[in-house]
Amino acid sequence: MTLQKKLQINIVMTNYNQRSGNYSSTYDYIYLDKLASTAYSSYFRSDLKNLKIKTSNGSECQVLYIPSYGTQGAAILARVPVNQISQTTKLLLDVYDTGTSFSSTLSTGGDVIMFDANSDTYSQFFMNYSGLSINIDSTDGGHFLRAGFVPNLEGTSPTDLITNIASGGSLSNGRVTIARFKRIAGNVSVNDNATYHGTTTGSVMMQSDLNLTIDQANLKSTLLTFADNEKSYCMFNGAETLVMASSFDAYASGSDGEGDWKQYHIHGRVGTGTSNTSDYLEGFLRNNATKFYQNSYAEVQISPEWYATTSFEEYNYVDLKWLIIFPSPLFAANGIPQVTVTKRDKTGIRLYKGSHEYTKAYKGSTLMWDVNDSDMDDTGLHIPDKIINHNWDWVF
Repeated sequence: MTLQKKLQINIVMTNYNQRSGNYSSTYDYIYLDKLASTAYSSYFRSDLKNLKIKTSNGSECQVLYIPSYGTQGAAILARVPVNQISQTTKLLLDVYDTGTSFSSTLSTGGDVIMFDANSDTYSQFFMNYSGLSINIDSTDGGHFLRAGFVPNLEGTSPTDLITNIASGGSLSNGRVTIARFKRIAGNVSVNDNATYHGTTTGSVMMQSDLNLTIDQANLKSTLLTFADNEKSYCMFNGAETLVMASSFDAYASGSDGEGDWKQYHIHGRVGTGTSNTSDYLEGFLRNNATKFYQNSYAEVQISPEWYATTSFEEYNYVDLKWLIIFPSPLFAANGIPQVTVTKRDKTGIRLYKGSHEYTKAYKGSTLMWDVNDSDMDDTGLHIPDKIINHNWDWVF
């Protein structure tokens, strides 16, 4: 196992909002995709499993590796202490030789809920109905979950894919839902705060292909709750990764005869990923006067719809590979993050005598400054600015 490159992940948030005081978690979760499309991708394994992510103070982050699938590249979900996050978050990236393979260190089942069709039983994650089936996946030799639209006029069972384990998370924590599909197409809606009968307020994405309906209109569009515009084409078609985020930030609260209530600024976003190259829709509902007596998220619902006849049976389903749900005000309360990978920032005191930059400096036997002698690349050891004026015993 040889460390071959020290890089840096830069996460810049637009319209950055500090976390609500209601958010008390020690950690936030950052979903990193498109890493393999950086200029340094030749150093990475295709599954990114030769990477270690650290905070700026050198503490290693727990990570969950998300494998590549079809045209969708591998990704990483990293757990980062909240005191290491700002509008310009920087994470350290250690790249090891491509023969090195790390395992995921972030466990699921607590803050992070994950369904993997390759290994998990869908009845443990989703309400059961006749339209669900596990199928062999020709793409990777695993499985995928097919959710078909099955009308049920009596209302005795769901007609689409709806989770049964995602309720209870605090609205103030924000919610991010990431779904990787083998296939998504046609008229589909996704609600990240749904109930079996009726619905609560949350982000709802709907894409409509009116060419497939009785109207036969030449129109495709994707829209999002609270957004004042829509995309004039289907954003998700085929093997896609959908990323949906909601944020509820309370600005008022009180009690009345119906119980305790809050009023929220609400922010919703849906897109094809979390990097600055992602396509997305975004919407806000500020100073919303509605009193919400609900204080926690409900379930996640993915609905193929509008096809009650067999004429459009081929569009009447979605194929799900995996689903991840986690709290993250970083993503939910802010715009699309701009994620870049660069060389590490060189900070601290550089040592010169005349025009020559020295590669090493010691205090006694302690190495305080070290760069590669052949190319002067930074190796990560620096003399802190705050001790520049102390008496030093320099050895070169």
